[in-house]
Amino acid sequence: MSRTISLHPFTILAVAVAVITVTTAASQWWLSCTVIGLCLLISGWAGDLKKLAVLSGAMLLPTFLSLLLIHGLISRDPAPAIAQWGPMRITVHGLEVALSLGLRTAVLVVVGLLCGLLIDKHQLVAAIDLSPVPPQLGYLLAATLFLLPQMGEKQHQIGEAQQLRKVGIGRGIIGWFQRVRLRAVPLVLASMQDAQDRAVHLSARGFPASGPRTRLRTVPDSSVQRGIRWAALVCAVLGPVLILAITLVGSQ
Repeated sequence: MSRTISLHPFTILAVAVAVITVTTAASQWWLSCTVIGLCLLISGWAGDLKKLAVLSGAMLLPTFLSLLLIHGLISRDPAPAIAQWGPMRITVHGLEVALSLGLRTAVLVVVGLLCGLLIDKHQLVAAIDLSPVPPQLGYLLAATLFLLPQMGEKQHQIGEAQQLRKVGIGRGIIGWFQRVRLRAVPLVLASMQDAQDRAVHLSARGFPASGPRTRLRTVPDSSVQRGIRWAALVCAVLGPVLILAITLVGSQ
């Protein structure tokens, strides 16, 4: 069972941005591995370890393979090769570059996915609605967050209806393309109909409202969390600058 974190969504996002920027700027393998390990521990505490591992693996495995191919196998690095098979050669420098880039990408993916698993979508939309940003931004974010699950459910319903009519039940790659083609048109038409219905409802309710609004959902916040958010944003901006300055001073 998944646990919930009683933090403001903006606090989680601010800390995540600070961690990603500082870790990327530092470009140290041990720091990247530490951040990834902490993310896995937090996801394990929240009960989302398996989901985070599966999603991260699906995104990072092709990334690491492509980086290994570009920098580790077909690189033009003049360094001595560890092993060579015709035009493909493995060098220590190429492997280091591939590992460094892969770990930085892994930090971005794992931290981003962890934020998506920890933050409640309804709380995030409510927090944006409570903030001074235009209400259109909150509605756009809400529509984006809930669009993919709704489209997934619709395409599943369309697929079940087509299976009952014995349509698109072919096997192999040809059957897959046939199912995609047959489901695409009704899915797009249904999405367009939903967009039209939402526009009518929003217009009837006078969206966006110009006067005071009564909000049914509140997002708990505190001065401590606001301080953490400001500190995280400062670290996200000044951290890479300080790391770059220290690197330049150390290289001279």
